[in-house]
Amino acid sequence: MKVSQVTESFNPDNVVPFFQPIMDLTNNQVWRYECLARLITFGERPFIPSEFLYLVDRQESRSQLTETIFNRSAQYFRERNMPWNINISLADMQDENIHRFLTEQASSYPNPKRVALEVTAQNVLADTDTFSTFSDLCKKLGLSLFVDNIEPDVKQVEHLLALPISGLKMSGPILADLAQNEQAQAVIKSLCAKGQTKNIALVAQHLESEAQLTLLKKLNVRYAQGFYFSQPKAQAH
Repeated sequence: MKVSQVTESFNPDNVVPFFQPIMDLTNNQVWRYECLARLITFGERPFIPSEFLYLVDRQESRSQLTETIFNRSAQYFRERNMPWNINISLADMQDENIHRFLTEQASSYPNPKRVALEVTAQNVLADTDTFSTFSDLCKKLGLSLFVDNIEPDVKQVEHLLALPISGLKMSGPILADLAQNEQAQAVIKSLCAKGQTKNIALVAQHLESEAQLTLLKKLNVRYAQGFYFSQPKAQAH
């Protein structure tokens, strides 16, 4: 359900990060957090991006939204020794204002290596030149890159493993059918082995059950996030 009541002067300052832990399955400890945008309106529940991004686009405020979430996440974790991720769009990667913003932020942040930017596989594959330029900038600034929403497709996986990234995140729906999909299991197990040699982490998403957790461990997947551990919350654990 989309936001029901908003003013014409929609304010991205009403968008705040909610935090969902990405867990290390080898020790059941938080590895890092994903900072997820939520719109807070008076008297209503928090809204997820699919329910309010049309407002952002209507006012051409995508870059302002990215800067707001980055700033608030950076401030929250500034004195905490914990890595964190935010999502960015293809438009963000193409936006020189965002490039300048990230340069300024990284220069004043205590440890930029704790910060990772997540880009969808679709956006990476749609514009490889933009991603290459953006990844060069992130390397210069000490920021990490994760590719989100990957599919268990051998050709796609091989291409993504060749990129200068720190992590890959499985598409959420994969886990729901993984127990019945032996081909996907084989791709994921192979991906874990190849990723380990390249120091690229694999993260499973939408983990919801003990059975799914058991299967991930069997496939040597080390990291996962989902409601099984925690929903996104206004405060990190």
